[in-house]
Amino acid sequence: MPPEASSPQSPLPPNDRPPLRRKGLRSPEALAPLRHATFRMLWLTWVAANTCMWMNDVASAWMMTSLTASPAMVAMVQTASTLPVFLLGLPSGALADILDRRRYFMVTQIWVAAVALLLCTVLFMGWMTAPLLLSLTFLNGIGLAMRWPVFAAIVPELVPRPQLPAAMGLNGIAMNASRIIGPLLAGAIIASAGSIWVFVLNAVLSIASAFVILRWRREHKVSPLGRERLGSAIRVGLQFVGQSPRMRSVLLRVSIFFVHATALLALLPLVALALPGGNAGTFTSLLASMGAGAIVGALSLPSLRRRWSNEVLLRNGSIGVGLAMVGAS
Repeated sequence: MPPEASSPQSPLPPNDRPPLRRKGLRSPEALAPLRHATFRMLWLTWVAANTCMWMNDVASAWMMTSLTASPAMVAMVQTASTLPVFLLGLPSGALADILDRRRYFMVTQIWVAAVALLLCTVLFMGWMTAPLLLSLTFLNGIGLAMRWPVFAAIVPELVPRPQLPAAMGLNGIAMNASRIIGPLLAGAIIASAGSIWVFVLNAVLSIASAFVILRWRREHKVSPLGRERLGSAIRVGLQFVGQSPRMRSVLLRVSIFFVHATALLALLPLVALALPGGNAGTFTSLLASMGAGAIVGALSLPSLRRRWSNEVLLRNGSIGVGLAMVGAS
């Protein structure tokens, strides 16, 4: 026997070496959840749904500037869009845990699609007024608030547990990417065809998303604890927050931050109009740049956390937002 064949130190011939994990090279671990067909289908639906949300917000805010010159009414568009999230955050989260998630997801998406169709009808009939636009924006916000927690709740059902962090990361990518795609797409449509066609596209995509969700065949799972009532689920959540000083601190900080941070977003259409040559493209470019900043911040967060504590990051971030608002004013 040749000496190199019996030596444990000699390298294996090329044909006898273990194969490289080419599949892993082609599909990075961060994208591994997309190999699951159901997750991929619902994730793309979630991207489309959030893109529609931003398109609708952009078109509504810009349309309000043509219906009234009142800064208060323009700012109220953002209020009408986000107030349902504040009012329905607890019930929607509890319902996402209690009800069949497929049906819940589908019903909330149908609600959003129905409001989009109603809005298109009002526009084509020429009935739109500033108060009616606020009312329809609020109705759309109800659907968004009820739909918001459901995707995060169904993700653990769609991927193996080791891939759960990557799946949640893709959820964040969908949210932040839609903040860029939605405004830019809406701006292009407004500039070329008018705001009404943004709402038409929103309605079409919302209906298509509802049909995609209808294709999902979810395995029904019976909870060993039985079905919890809505009131008790909300009460348990409130008790948890009440007994957790850390959670109370987080909620207080988030509330204080969003009260002032959303002011710029609410008045951004007027800021865009006040700029030299300001138009719909200016507004959507400003909004898309905020989305791009959110993505850059999210990608930079791991390295920043290695340098600074969460307290320092929170303080510096709040100061940065404050300086940006001073600059915009």
